[in-house]
Amino acid sequence: MKCPLLSDQTADVLLDYSAGRLEPSRVVSFETHMESCDRCMTFRMQQADLWKALDTWEPEPVSMNFNRTLWQKIDQVAASPWYIKLADSMRFGAWKPAFPLAAAALVIAAGFVFDHPAGPTRNQVATISVVSEADQVENTLEEVQLLRQFDAASKPM
Repeated sequence: MKCPLLSDQTADVLLDYSAGRLEPSRVVSFETHMESCDRCMTFRMQQADLWKALDTWEPEPVSMNFNRTLWQKIDQVAASPWYIKLADSMRFGAWKPAFPLAAAALVIAAGFVFDHPAGPTRNQVATISVVSEADQVENTLEEVQLLRQFDAASKPM
């Protein structure tokens, strides 16, 4: 048998063996492997100690007035004034999830600002001024032509 500690695919064999869920046919092959593998034997002994500790562990008993005390604390928080609730919501822990989102938004904004300069470049300014001058010349010529038409219409024939 290949050592389960050296392979990710068979690592669950150790845990299943320790929990008593390993198939009987595989138990025999694993136990023969443990006779020659010190690492697996050590793991098995550590798991056995862990299971014994979990079996002997006893939680502390809950006090008789636990529910009453819990509901009193809940009622105190619910009855607290609005400004205390607001101050509690402004604590650092409440805003902690917003920091990664703010950092991402800042990075995106910085990338946009550095990618798009604030004002027009020198070539854009020259192009804009040439285009605006051409528009002015065209408008002036149209106005002169309109004035000539008025002059021609106002002369007696």
